[in-house]
Order: sequence, then structure tokens, then C-alpha cells
Amino acid sequence: MTNSSQKDEFYPQGGLNTASYDLRADLDRQIFDDPIPFYTRLATSLAHENGVLELGCGTGRISAAIAKSGIPVEGLDLSPAMLDQARTKYPNLTWHLGNMCEFDLGRQFDLVIIPFRGLQEVTDADDQRRALERAFAHLKPGGAIALDLMDPDLRYCLPEGDPEFVELPLFPMPDGIGKPGSRLRITAMERTNDPLTQKFSEHWRFEEISEQGDAIRREDAWHHLRWVHRSEMRLMLEISGFVSMSEFSDFEGNPPKYASNQVWMAKRPD
Repeated sequence: MTNSSQKDEFYPQGGLNTASYDLRADLDRQIFDDPIPFYTRLATSLAHENGVLELGCGTGRISAAIAKSGIPVEGLDLSPAMLDQARTKYPNLTWHLGNMCEFDLGRQFDLVIIPFRGLQEVTDADDQRRALERAFAHLKPGGAIALDLMDPDLRYCLPEGDPEFVELPLFPMPDGIGKPGSRLRITAMERTNDPLTQKFSEHWRFEEISEQGDAIRREDAWHHLRWVHRSEMRLMLEISGFVSMSEFSDFEGNPPKYASNQVWMAKRPD
């Protein structure tokens, strides 16, 4: 069995994690709220000639769904491996390699979105605020931002972390990867927490499983995130210049609820 470990890059080039991202995202959409209809409806109602910018676009699934409605959309992501997938799958869209905390595209949009908890991938509080400021700068006056986050359940944010393992259902191997008949096993391993900085790290294991049930390839990766409290999120939006803030607990517009989702919308003043 081959082993590899990527502690610094969660989405490495050629890795099982990167190749299987869309499979996991589809499972997430089946189990939890599906963000794609929400962002597509929002783009349809708010985006006109200036279009949509998606920050943390990953493999481009949400941008592509918006583009199907005839709305101009561009995506930006820090991972070359994820953008390679986006460019391969959706070659007619515009993709930018860049850091959401410090980019400048030289134009403004009607709508900026940060879906699928993308802001939490930024693990420094000052950098999270800088990302919101960059989003603000790329909105036309009167334009809107929309994003979603996990609302922290503080029982699971204690210093001792969470030692439990959770094994996901077996996936088919992504196209072009692995031996014939093999499958992909993904296990969420232990989780560590730092309540002082509100950072947590999740250990994920990706294994190619042969037809006989043996692990023939294994990759370990650590996913670093930062949880954000509601009051903190509102303050960061205010400091970044946004007004008319609205907060929901899901993509159907229900009121805030503890330990659910945070779904935020706000505007750049006219």
C-alpha cells in the first residue's frame, strides 16, 4: 500500500481528496441543505450586466449552475488543483487563481458570493475581515454579498477536541484514477480545537480499496478551519462597510437558530 500525507495543502494536485471533492459535495447536499438553488435564485434576482463573482469557487459547481441561467459569472480560488478541475469541466467560464484576502480583478460585480463555508477556510480573523473588504471593493454601489457558514455548537469546540472516527459510504473511484473495480473510502478522523483562536483541524483519510477489500493507496490530509460567532460575523460585515444585513439559519430564509447554518446577505451602500 502506498501512503502520502499533505498537512499544508488540503487539495493537492493529483490527490484522492481533490479528485473526489464533487462526490463528497453531492453527498453533503443530500444530507444537509443544498446551497446551489439559493445562490442561483439570488444571482437571477440581483445580478444584471455586472454579473457574479464567486470566491472560493473550488471545482466550479456553483458558478456553473449560475451560468446556466445566462448570468455572467467568474470564480476565484487559491488552489491550482481545484481550478484545473473547474477549467476542465467548464472551459467557457472565467477562472482566477488568487487569494480571496488580497486579490484585485480591476472591476466590480452585482453580486459576490462565498458559498460552502468558504470564509471559514481562512483561518485568521484579520484575514477573514480582509476577505470581506476585498469583496466590498469588488461590488458596485448597491451590490450585494451572500455567504454561508457553520454556526458553532460550542459543545464540540472544547480543547479536548473530538476523537471519534466517522466513515463515509464507499464512493466509486473518480474517473481516470485508481485500478479497475476499486472504490474510495473516506474517513473523518480525529478533530482538534483551539478555542482561543477559534481554529479547528480535521484529519481526513482517503483510501483506494481493492475489489478484495484491501487498502492499496492511502492519503492523509488536515483541513484547517475557523469558526465564527454570529455577533462576530455581523461586526466584521459592519467594519467592512456593509449595510442592510440579513441573517438566516438555512437557505429557505428561516430565522437564526443556534448550531445550524449561518446564511448572510448584506449590501454595499448606494
